Amino acid sequence: MMKYPGHPTTPPSWYRDRTPSPIESAFSEAAADLAEKIQREHWFGDSQKHHRFRVDFLLEDARLIIELDGHEYHSSKEQIAKDTQRQRYLTRAGYTVLRFTGSEIHQSADQCVAIVKQTYREILQRAPAKYRVMYVDYSFLLKQTHAAVRFYKGLYPEKRLCAPSLAELIPHAIQWLHEKSFITVYVFAPPHLEDEIKALDAQVLEYEKGEVKFTTLASELYSIDLGEHMQSYAHLFDEFILIADDPVYVDPLIAVLPRQMSQRAVGDYTHEYLANGKLLRLCNDETSFIPGDLNRVLWQNVGYAIGSAMGLHPYEL
Repeated sequence: MMKYPGHPTTPPSWYRDRTPSPIESAFSEAAADLAEKIQREHWFGDSQKHHRFRVDFLLEDARLIIELDGHEYHSSKEQIAKDTQRQRYLTRAGYTVLRFTGSEIHQSADQCVAIVKQTYREILQRAPAKYRVMYVDYSFLLKQTHAAVRFYKGLYPEKRLCAPSLAELIPHAIQWLHEKSFITVYVFAPPHLEDEIKALDAQVLEYEKGEVKFTTLASELYSIDLGEHMQSYAHLFDEFILIADDPVYVDPLIAVLPRQMSQRAVGDYTHEYLANGKLLRLCNDETSFIPGDLNRVLWQNVGYAIGSAMGLHPYEL
């Protein structure tokens, strides 16, 4: 199984479209009014590594997958195990999976389709206008947090300043980047820092203008893994935020941003920038990203977010 799945892909070269099964035909007939939205026989995975799964039906705008489990094919222990593996795969990739047995379809295909429609409506109702993702190099952020605490304590020895936790810091990072709404946050760290972040895994925290959903991942090659993850899941998100400062992230971030420059007017001055991406990084005289392509990505100084999370006012930063 590949590490970070999720890309919709084309069928493998050996696959030939098969005739719909009786339960698939019954479902399709009952779901006739969804015909323009629903796709049959959709594939997910990595076309280069041949790790792919076929799903029965897909409502792509809601990231909703419908699987129909005929008794003959899905009742063995081996196939149940494969179905469970596939379910985890697709859920990790950001999709909701609805499963119906052959018996449920035979008893009332209309009722099964009604469940699909209700789920579809609920997903779209709570879906944000834009899907935003934030990637955090935790080792970088931790180092900068310690440095900021030392710096601000030197400036304000009379204040009792403490290092903010990751959960406390992220809302301030969002604020300094002028973002809002729902944001998915992936935190990558080396194994020796895993204990510091694992409590946040799968947590959803509310903040003033929205909510944050955390996923934490630890590995020896965490910076390489972050870049691979960003590209593997790029199709799920509209805007990308990166808290990091290392040249290893240049190519992955450039790969997920538009190729064409956008223009932004500030007063009488107009400048070009790469849209749909933002950086929380070091300042211009310290960053590893300049010179280079990422000097066209909008950014903010990570020290400001850290200081704000410590309780300092903007004029004190």
